[in-house]
Formats: sequence, C-alpha cells, structure tokens
Amino acid sequence: MNPRAWLSPERLSIDRIAVLCWLVAAAIGLVVYRDAIATLGLRDADDSLRLVQVRDLLAGQSWFDVTQYRINPAEGGGLMHWSRFVDVQIAALIWLFGLVLAPDAAERWAVGIYPLLLILPLFLLLGRILSILGDRRQAIAGLLVATTAITFLHYFAPLRIDHHNWQLLLSVAMLWLALDAPTFRRGVAAALVITAHVEISLEGLPYLVIFGALFALEWLRDPRGAPRLAGFAAGLVVIPAAWLLLFRGWQSLATIYCDSFSLPYVAGTAVAASILFAGTQFSAMGASWRQRALLLGLAGLAGGATFLMLGRVCLDGPFGDLEPLVRIYWYDQVMEGRPLWVQRPDIALLWLMPTLVGLGATLWAWARAQHTIGAENWSRVLLVVLTSSLLSMLVFRTGATTHAYLIPAFGALAAGLWGWSRARATALRRIGGAMLVLTAIPAVDAFVAASAAKRILPGRLDTSAAERAAKQETCPSTAMLLPLRSAPPALIFASIDIGPELLVRTRHRVIATGHHRNHAAMNRVITAFLSEPAAARPIVQASGARLLAVCTQLPEMQSYADAKPGGLAARLSRGETVDWLVYDPTLSSGEFRAYRIRR
Repeated sequence: MNPRAWLSPERLSIDRIAVLCWLVAAAIGLVVYRDAIATLGLRDADDSLRLVQVRDLLAGQSWFDVTQYRINPAEGGGLMHWSRFVDVQIAALIWLFGLVLAPDAAERWAVGIYPLLLILPLFLLLGRILSILGDRRQAIAGLLVATTAITFLHYFAPLRIDHHNWQLLLSVAMLWLALDAPTFRRGVAAALVITAHVEISLEGLPYLVIFGALFALEWLRDPRGAPRLAGFAAGLVVIPAAWLLLFRGWQSLATIYCDSFSLPYVAGTAVAASILFAGTQFSAMGASWRQRALLLGLAGLAGGATFLMLGRVCLDGPFGDLEPLVRIYWYDQVMEGRPLWVQRPDIALLWLMPTLVGLGATLWAWARAQHTIGAENWSRVLLVVLTSSLLSMLVFRTGATTHAYLIPAFGALAAGLWGWSRARATALRRIGGAMLVLTAIPAVDAFVAASAAKRILPGRLDTSAAERAAKQETCPSTAMLLPLRSAPPALIFASIDIGPELLVRTRHRVIATGHHRNHAAMNRVITAFLSEPAAARPIVQASGARLLAVCTQLPEMQSYADAKPGGLAARLSRGETVDWLVYDPTLSSGEFRAYRIRR
C-alpha cells in the first residue's frame, strides 16, 4: 500500500491513529532510555528479579517452578508468586532477538522493547473505547492525550518488565468489554481477561469485584443485561481453574496461598459464578428485581462461605504473616502500595489533581450524554471511574489505572474546549480558550499541582526521601559490581534492596530480597542490620555467607541507621570498623562496600 494513501486524512481510521500514536510513544521511549538499554539499567528491584526468573526459565528451570534458588539457598530457595504468563513473553522475545544478536545484546533489546510493545494494544483498546463513547474528534483527542499520559505510561517505559503494565492493560480491556451490547461472548471474554489479571497478581481482585458488580447491577436493573453476566459467570466457573493448571500446575489448586489466586479464591469465585449462571438461565428465577437481588445475595454469601471454609487463614490478607520488623522496615516503606494520605504532598498531588479534573470531566460528559444513545455507556464509565478512584486512594499504585480510565473524559473535555475556543469572537479569546485545552492533559495537571505544592508547602516536603530515592538508582551500578562479578560465586549477606541487582549482575547468591514469601529470611537480614555488631555477628555467621555487602546511602540502610544509631547498618554507613568484618577494597567501589566475614 502507498504510505501516502495509508496516511491520508480520509483513510486514517482510529486504529491507524492509535498505531501512529504508539510509534511516537515508542520512539520517544527508545530515545529517552537509550543509555539505560545499553547498560541494562533496570529501574526497579522487581524488574531485576523478573529478569532473573526469565533467565532461569531459558536455562531450563521447570515451567511450574518459580523458586529462586539463589535466594536463601540454605532453606531451598526463595519462593515466588509471579506468573509464567509474563515470563514466557519476555523469554520468547529474547530467543527471537538471539537469532540475530549476541546473547547480551538480545537480552538488553528484548527487555528494552518489550514494555513498548504493550503500548500498542493499550492504545488500540483506548481507541475502541473512545469510538464507542464519542465522535471522531473526541477519539483523536483522547489518543493524543494518552500519548502524553506519563502518569500511567511510565509503567510501559523500556526495561519496565514487571507485571504492572499488564495489569493496567487488562484493566483497560475490562472497561472495553463492559461497554456496548451486553452479549454472552463479551461476558466470556471478560472472564478470560479478569482471570489473566488475577493470576498475574492478586491485585487484580478489586477489578474482578468492580466489573462483576457492574454486570450484576445491570442485570438487577434490567433482565436484558443477563447475557453478559451469564457469559462472565460461565467463564469464571471454568477459566480460572484451567488457567492456573496451565500456568502454575496442580499445586495452585491443592495449596492455599493467600497472596495469589489459589484454591480458596478459585473455589469461592466458581461457587458464586455457578449460582449466578443458573439464575440467568431460568427466567422464572429472576422474573422480578427482588428475585434477582435475592440470587445476587445468595451467590455472594455462598462464594464468601466457600472462601471462609477453605481460606480462613487468609482473612488477615496476603501479608498477614509478616513479622513486625519486615512490616515496619519493608512493607510500610513500599509507598506505592500505601494509601494516598501517607504520601508526600507533592507526590499525592501528582495523582490527585489529574483525578479531580478527570472526575469533573467524566461527570460533565455523563450529564451531556443523558437522553442520547451513549448515556448507558457513560453511566458505566462513571461507575468504574468512581470505584477505581476510591481504590487508588487506598492503594496509590492503582492511580495509574484510574488515569487510564479517565482518558475518554479527557478526550471529551479536550474536544469540547477546543470547539468552544474556536467559537470565540476575537483572536485573543480564541487563544485563551485554546490554552484551556491544556487542562485536559493529565501530565500538565500533575506538573502544575506538584510545582505548586513545592512552593506552598516546602517545609512539609521530605526532600531527603527524594534524595535517597535518587541515590537508590545509582547504587549498586554496573561499574560498582564489575569486581564482584569476576569473583568466585559466594553467598552474600546483602541488604534487601540490592539483592535483585546482585542476582542480575553477578553469579552470587543472597539471603533475601524484598519479596514477601521469603519473609523469614528478610526478618533475619533486617534484625542483623538493626542489631549491635556483637549481636548481629551470630545471625550473619549462621547464614553461611562469606561476604557482606551494602550500599551505605540507600534509603533502606538509612532507615536502619535512623532507628538504631548503634546498630550494624549505622556503623557501616558511617564507615566505622566492625571487628568480625574485613573491608575488601578490591570488591568495593564508592558507597558500595563489600566485607569478608571472619569465622
């Protein structure tokens, strides 16, 4: 096809515009992160450990075995709860690139490009959603806004190979399937999508509740909504168990894991879904709204009772068995998983301001759509946006999904403001009106809010935390670990946050990383670094480690030092000597310090 014909305005379908927006976003990502790709500069501990897991899969580790054997080797390795669904895609891309590139280059380019590839289906889905909810102008405006939406596109940046991008993508897919005609096929597709979501991470469970409630409420209000609920329920009876068998094996259905979609969750969902499916198939059972409400209540009670019978231990949540020290010095320090009100004010406003603008735009678009063919779809979007906004107040990380859900509202707002500005009488008013379009760009709203917070509330901002986070990105660097990389493999008693980087960059093993199923080993590491050197010595020596390694200025080490000024972490951060540790300058570099452990 002639490229000019493909790009001609009359032939630019919304799908083609989505592809062009993806190409722009991908090109920007490759330029901005070109140095990071060249040095495999993974930005997050979860990205690093994901790559370790993919390497193990390529090296022949069992499909159903996601144990990290270089973590806590004395106790058989560190248990993981991550899905092979993500691993296999990255592994396939590394293998494909390996056909034409050297192994190291194939790996770098695979993890660099993989997240960018996921932007394409995201934009295609957003294009479909926008087309359902508005006209061509709104759809184009929404896609242009999405291309600038760094508040959620940061999960799709090069090297971000953790599962958060897939979570957001599947959440958007659920919104698309919730719109338009409530067919049985779309219900089954929604069951498949939400199954993948919850299997990748239990963080998808709230979205199962949100969309399940949406489909149920539509049926409660109008029995003509039965087909989608029936398809969703039928799918949830079969698909979760089949998916778990495929990606996790029999163990997932025979063992209770509170942090993943295992036996109690699968069984409870299947029981509730079976009752719902039966209720939608017999019109006599749902002839009145009271009967439908009774069936919904019965399904909820039966599903909840099944969960309680099988998973009572999970009532404390997925992190209920964490030791106090692990909760205080690790879990509570993962700020993206905590509520909005504990965040730094400028960080909180990065989410809050675009959300408030988007909520206002959603309400405006919903009100404008009343008595039109799009009223029902905008009502669905409004419900999803409101519940998602509430969720992201409780779990800050989910704010990215909320901002993705707000793209249709931002598109409608941008198109409306642009049209309004063009109708102004004078050029100055038209320019002023056009400037208002910037409010429909969440990145602009976020930047203005964060900048205002820094000016208005400078005394309340913990700038030291930001400085520590910046240091975390530089230690341990690739250059710092080069001497350690060539040293014979050994077990290292390392601070928790640098463990994944040691596993990626070297052949060594570590006691613990920041992954909660290995919480007992994490507790020992934290206890040792908080203890006086004399009390820490037996803990470290009992681990069997030959080396101890730390980045002295990391937030983790500083939090230990602040809590216990006389503890091991504080002593090492100040550069003081410890009689049973021998500083090894040949393995150390800058703030990365390695010690040999005396026996």
